[in-house]
Amino acid sequence: MYSFGVVVLEMLTGRHPLDPALPGGAHLVQWVREHVQAKRDASELVDARLRAGASEADAHEMRQVLSVAALCVSRRADDRPAMKDVVALLEEIRRPAAGDDAKQQQRQPPAAAAPPAPVSPVRGARSGAQSSSCSFAASEYSA
Repeated sequence: MYSFGVVVLEMLTGRHPLDPALPGGAHLVQWVREHVQAKRDASELVDARLRAGASEADAHEMRQVLSVAALCVSRRADDRPAMKDVVALLEEIRRPAAGDDAKQQQRQPPAAAAPPAPVSPVRGARSGAQSSSCSFAASEYSA
């Protein structure tokens, strides 16, 4: 769970975990914790490239995701949420409004499109004989 939180922090902040540009040589997680503990604006942590042109709703969602990531990197492992709880938290951040339903349906791949062959856990080979219970739905944030 900790690693997942670090990856999310990397995406939101645009920084590497050991970025030498972080104040005082801090680790990314330490930098975020100190920022939050000082009660500074969480938006300052978000990469300027993500903030540029973002609506207030988008900025709010980014701050919420940042909060979920902060839970994932809690100091004590017992304080970190289970992945199913993280998924539930992330799903709650953005529920499509009634007008967004049509937009979301447009983003879904056509039903007739064949999914890619699953990747075999052995040597990463593709295998038509194996099946996968995983699914992927593109979000509006993917380009």
